[in-house]
Amino acid sequence: MKLVAPKLSYIEKTSFEECLKKMKFQDVHIDQNIQQRTIIQDLTFDGCLFENIDFTKVSLKHLDLIDVTFDKCDLSNQNFDHQYLNRVQFKNCKLTGTSFIETNLKDVLFDHCQGRYSNLSSSQLLNVMFDHCDLQEASFYDANFKKIQFNETNLIQSELASLHHKGLDLSTCQIQGAMFDLASLKGLIINDFQAVDLIGILGVKVK
Repeated sequence: MKLVAPKLSYIEKTSFEECLKKMKFQDVHIDQNIQQRTIIQDLTFDGCLFENIDFTKVSLKHLDLIDVTFDKCDLSNQNFDHQYLNRVQFKNCKLTGTSFIETNLKDVLFDHCQGRYSNLSSSQLLNVMFDHCDLQEASFYDANFKKIQFNETNLIQSELASLHHKGLDLSTCQIQGAMFDLASLKGLIINDFQAVDLIGILGVKVK
């Protein structure tokens, strides 16, 4: 699966403080944490690289992300609901409880991320890859999947009901205890061992 990578050709290293003075996050590389508690809202991050940033003291509200890479960042419990993410990469990030409800994601990579309890309910995902991620107890309820790839991802006890997909392949993933409905199972690609986990949904008992 080929994703369109973020375009970060002209970024310059700067600080959070400088960007906040101008209220502009465009073509910047930030690798130092902000010290004071801050709210960043109603902006677009465009052409940004964030490295080793802990967003615990930062509240992100109503942000669109275009051509952005988060590398080894903590974005736990941040809210990206109802937003637009295009050509975004989350690499080795902590996304515990992070919310993407009713969000449009296009050409987005989640690579070796910790996303337990994350919420992508009713989201639109086009050309999105989850590679070696921990998404235990995450929710994808009523999500619309188109060109989605899950590689070696932990989906134990995740919510995968009311999915809209065509031939979703979860054969390399852990899906024990995941919640499906009959409609979401249609067209799903799984391996022989996973079939045992899902057969109970069909009302069949293995003797």
